[in-house]
Amino acid sequence: MIMIDVFKLIIVFGGIVIALRKNIYVGYTLFLASLLIAILFNLSFYEILENYKEVVISHRFLNLLGIIFLITFLGKISKEIGCLDKMVSASSNLKGGAKTAAAAMPLLVGMMPMPGGALLSAPLVDKVLPRDKYSAEFATAVNYWSRHVIEFFWPIYPGVILAAGLTSLPVETISFMMFPMTLFMITIGYIFLIRKIENKNNGRGQLFRPFLGILSAVWPIVLAIFLYAVLPIGLLLSVTISIIILLIIEKPPLSKLKPVVKEVFSVRLFMLVFGIISFQQMLEVTNAVNSINMLSGQYGLPEAIIIILVGFSSGLLTGILVATIGLSFPILSGYLYQPDINLGNIFLAFVAGYVGMIFSPTHFCLILTTEFFKASLGKVYRIFSIPLILLFLAGFLLFIFGYPWDIFY
Repeated sequence: MIMIDVFKLIIVFGGIVIALRKNIYVGYTLFLASLLIAILFNLSFYEILENYKEVVISHRFLNLLGIIFLITFLGKISKEIGCLDKMVSASSNLKGGAKTAAAAMPLLVGMMPMPGGALLSAPLVDKVLPRDKYSAEFATAVNYWSRHVIEFFWPIYPGVILAAGLTSLPVETISFMMFPMTLFMITIGYIFLIRKIENKNNGRGQLFRPFLGILSAVWPIVLAIFLYAVLPIGLLLSVTISIIILLIIEKPPLSKLKPVVKEVFSVRLFMLVFGIISFQQMLEVTNAVNSINMLSGQYGLPEAIIIILVGFSSGLLTGILVATIGLSFPILSGYLYQPDINLGNIFLAFVAGYVGMIFSPTHFCLILTTEFFKASLGKVYRIFSIPLILLFLAGFLLFIFGYPWDIFY
């Protein structure tokens, strides 16, 4: 019986792989996967409809949908009103010269959650890493790596928010727990990439004035996080307040607002959240995911290996952190948060999925940055493969030896 249930899950996972390889949008893919689970595990038509209805009216779904809608809107409207231009201008004068600019600009752009964000920082990195001195592949690796160091823990990233939503943990718990990985990624990036960059101005530059310029560009995001941290309000309300204040101050014309609203409040984004939550719902309702736990127990498979394989393959398949979390966490729920919270396993699943996402050839940032610099993707992989392996090993060692997980919960 266990093997039959596992075989059914393999069919579902195989269907997900085929759909993603056919470039079917991940939101639609996970919705269809949830429907396939319901059929394979013998839910009636009425039960299927009731479960989808339960998803749509649930507080978890509505809250998560609202947060992701609004954060996506905040990132895109910030770009439209010139916040990124201010950031580029300010970052170019930072103390530390080319090293600081090449490392800081992608990181700062990363504060604004948006698909393909690495393309926005690529022009500045291109400016400080001239082709006569640095290869296109090196510039691509620097931009791509630095762009993603903050995504591990930045509390307004959809992946962090979704991990909190699926596990019923506070966003700050996930954020603080994953913060050491950002420090590891910065350190590894410096050793293998940033350290090799020469400073034309010998590191001379300003600190205070560029900082003010950067703050003037990212203040709406900083304000949202500040409100969430100090006031007894949820992230949804804090982001809403920040957006309202931004619109009042900047007064963007309708010509800029309309296309952003149309792009953000779309069926695709709705289906992304709905597909993820409904996928989790069907796995839980059918009790399908428990078959993985029982199989691993029956054959003595280490749970860490299962978590790593599912997390990494999900990241590799999707190339998007929110989809990586949405695919892997429900499958691994028996190890992560059902019936009890296991912070160490949640940490490991997040790390494995993140590494898979960074390595994924379907990742927008990797594709767009490689295209911008006219680089060879194979050579780019050779540059950041060892740093990425070291990043995973750092996370795995932290998981093995641990730090006191209970301080986060």
